[in-house]
Amino acid sequence: MKLREIGKRMRLTAALVAVALAFAGCSGGGPKAVEVSKEADLAGLRVGSTAGSIYEMMLSQRTDIELSTFNAPSDDVEALVTGKVDVVVEDDFFISPEEMTRLGIKRAFFGETRFPVAYAFRKGDAATARVRESLSAFLDSLRTTGDLQALYDRWFLSDTPSRVPMPELGPVPEGKPIVVGNIQNIPPIGFPVGKEWHGFDPEVMQRFSRYVGRPVEFIHVPLTSATTALQSGNIDILCGGIFVTEERQKTIDFSSIAYYAYPGYFVKADGAGQAQLNFWERLGQTVHNNLVVEERWHYIVEGLWETVKISFLSILLGSLLGAGVCWMRMSRRRWVSQTAKAYISLMRGIPMLVFLMIMFYVVLSGTGLSATMVAVVAFAMNFAAYVSEMFRTAIESVGKGQTEAGLAIGFTRWQTFFYIVAPQALRSVMPVYKGEAVSLVKNTSIVGYIAIQDLTRASDMIRNRTFDAFFPLLLVTVLYFLIAWVLGKLLDLTVKKNIKK
Repeated sequence: MKLREIGKRMRLTAALVAVALAFAGCSGGGPKAVEVSKEADLAGLRVGSTAGSIYEMMLSQRTDIELSTFNAPSDDVEALVTGKVDVVVEDDFFISPEEMTRLGIKRAFFGETRFPVAYAFRKGDAATARVRESLSAFLDSLRTTGDLQALYDRWFLSDTPSRVPMPELGPVPEGKPIVVGNIQNIPPIGFPVGKEWHGFDPEVMQRFSRYVGRPVEFIHVPLTSATTALQSGNIDILCGGIFVTEERQKTIDFSSIAYYAYPGYFVKADGAGQAQLNFWERLGQTVHNNLVVEERWHYIVEGLWETVKISFLSILLGSLLGAGVCWMRMSRRRWVSQTAKAYISLMRGIPMLVFLMIMFYVVLSGTGLSATMVAVVAFAMNFAAYVSEMFRTAIESVGKGQTEAGLAIGFTRWQTFFYIVAPQALRSVMPVYKGEAVSLVKNTSIVGYIAIQDLTRASDMIRNRTFDAFFPLLLVTVLYFLIAWVLGKLLDLTVKKNIKK
């Protein structure tokens, strides 16, 4: 690859980023702020909330509003700021006063119904039940002494919860960790600062750790797979503002109540909008908020490494497995060929997301494999089904006369294949193989569903903290493009090297 061509591509990428940022900076304004002071005032308005939340269920019963649901609270805020909705209904504490000021929104009023919040546990497990009982006893003791209320006030009543320091609690206990899954990534509930978790829930769990003499391990799990992760045993405790409802109590158990939450109704503030900044000032502020503050660039670096690792290992393992499936598919033994054919049909017929979750939560659950290795195995199995047919087609495209000629000059069948057939098949299969490999890289964006912090999940974590939907997505888009481009160049070099030989 010539340096001139590399430089040209990098300049093109930088230009596209600059144009996109400039376009984003020019957008703004939107409709005027609405005034609401009670739930009846929502009539005729466009209302947004998170899909699957208790607020969606509550609002869906109303026929006098236009309800829109989004995947995450950060998407709600983006819709409000850009004028796609008039009102957003979320937990009253889901966005701090400092963030509301920065984004030009305000809390119009609190809802009338309060909801109890507790920590969730899977049903029917004796060990989990003992942890739940211990946590309930611990919360009750904090409530009796007034420490639970003091802890709540310190985190939830602060105007800048992201700057509240975590207390020094002494040495961390040793032993098997209690795995705590957190569905939120917002102050004051729970949010990472560097590689440490801060917030109300992390402090409660760290104090509970000292209470029971076991360490706790925090992982961020997406809301869509949180219940599955809990019931499959991949996490021991689920936290992040979990409301206790009669319907949820049928499938999961709860600790004693930690605190109560009210719905908050948020609208654009009067005169909303940031001070007018030029392009470079806006770009600098955006980069600072998304990458520098709280060392959020760590999410991107770690996510990039996970994506690259899963992609390349899956391609390598999948190619080897695909070669084996190809050999089976071309076997003269009918049962071997039919087994390979059934495997290919099965892999092609199952959506990759469904297959990934089945592998993680059912098939390989309890095997001790990390989520990353489960993802590698799942993607490799799927990749193998496709490339095996590519290999078979490429091999069959090489005339039988080539094989006969090799055998005639004294080559064995294996020598004939590796020195005569394989190089020609490699040349013909590489264009479609490269396309499938690039597709695999892009498909790894779903691994966040099994709590892997890849590039896409890193983007989500940043968006949940900054409520900036554009910059994190643009950044990971560029990184995915670069990964795919580098992969394509490496495969091209591999083919050229083998052809020269």
